[in-house]
Amino acid sequence: MKAIFKVFLLTTIIALTLGGTGVLASSSKPDIYINDERLDIYANVTSLGTTLVPMRPIFEKFGMSVEWNNITKTVTAKKDNKVIELTNNSYDALLNGEKVVLNQAPSLEPTSNIFYVNLRFISEALGAKVTWEKTKSNATIHIDFVK
Repeated sequence: MKAIFKVFLLTTIIALTLGGTGVLASSSKPDIYINDERLDIYANVTSLGTTLVPMRPIFEKFGMSVEWNNITKTVTAKKDNKVIELTNNSYDALLNGEKVVLNQAPSLEPTSNIFYVNLRFISEALGAKVTWEKTKSNATIHIDFVK
């Protein structure tokens, strides 16, 4: 019974993530700035309020090396003393080998084969401050690294 509930919950979350959100259109696709430089990247805000972005462009923008394991559907990103490991549809991430429970599981979009990851988790794991600005017509995410 527990396994059936997990499958149901996971299916529901994936459907909400990929099939649409319950948030306003202006806030569902925010602009992203890293240290005041606009990042040309697709971002989607889920109904849970989590911003998901494609994994490879965001990890590379943060200067991380990226390895993808297609068998386990796991990405490992490394930079300096930080190692982030995320697995498709798993709420458990590893940050330097320590388990971190995510509020939104990363997900592999089957038609495009793009792996979407939690922008705030990755940014904060690397030491950045993440802030949101919302207006009636627009939403902006600022990711600032302390120098």
